[in-house]
Amino acid sequence: MRLALTLALLALVPITAGAAPGKVIPQVCWIEYSATDLPGAMGGQGITEMKVWHSTFSGVLVRHPKGDILIDTGLSPDALAEVNELPKNERTFGQGIVKSAESRIYPPQALAKAGEGGADLKAILITHAHYDHMGGALTLTAPVLVSAAEKQWIKAQTKSPTIVPPSMADRLSSRLQGIQYDSGAYMGFAQSKDYYGDHSVVVVPLPGHTPGSQGVFLNLPGKRVFLIGDTTDTLEAAYRGLPKSDVVRSATDFVPELADRQAAAIARFHRAHPDIAIIPAHDRTAYAVAFGQPFACTAAAPRR
Repeated sequence: MRLALTLALLALVPITAGAAPGKVIPQVCWIEYSATDLPGAMGGQGITEMKVWHSTFSGVLVRHPKGDILIDTGLSPDALAEVNELPKNERTFGQGIVKSAESRIYPPQALAKAGEGGADLKAILITHAHYDHMGGALTLTAPVLVSAAEKQWIKAQTKSPTIVPPSMADRLSSRLQGIQYDSGAYMGFAQSKDYYGDHSVVVVPLPGHTPGSQGVFLNLPGKRVFLIGDTTDTLEAAYRGLPKSDVVRSATDFVPELADRQAAAIARFHRAHPDIAIIPAHDRTAYAVAFGQPFACTAAAPRR
């Protein structure tokens, strides 16, 4: 069954092709919940250029006339108790993740730093359902958007958890909404969701790390950005198509072989589109290149 799922998901691995940029987002802000430095070798198998991995737990706030969204939310205030619900390997890894982010803030405080109230959000868009991306949604009230495959997987995790804490899945279950990729092909991906209908924010499937992992294209003033979630952990790995380090891979990747294929596909995408800034979710340097400083906002128009 797992092999059949892998083969089915392989059809979603991206190829390279062009697409019109679309409308520029009025304002986008880098929201950082925590940051830490790790050995470079943890950032991917075969890392040679990056000696220190400047890691981050971050999200992106999109301000748009049709409603604001927050992409990824970091850890919850109950993160340690949550990871203790997981099997031994994932629990041990999760405890290390939580410890590395001991000095952290949560979405309400982080959004306030960017001048946003949590109640102002139209929705929360999650790249994938791991506790360090979805947990902070527990501190907010907006609907939580995941892919349809991810929603189904989250439900299964409540009974047979591997990497999603059952208590988190239970508490968010009534707020989960599945995204339908009904906007056609985009940038070589066979499926996409044009969230606002103006190509300013386009969501595409990136399965492998989790069954329903997804990436997000953002059309910023003067640049285009591709948020790839945890398809790779670092920018060097994304550029070179490197798999995750063994310790990260074994504890987090749902289908490691597919995750490796997606990493290689991201590298091909980068070679075809070097003008698009790729941001792995945990690479602080990549965020800094695209956005400058945490809580800084790239604006095409005055803040609302």
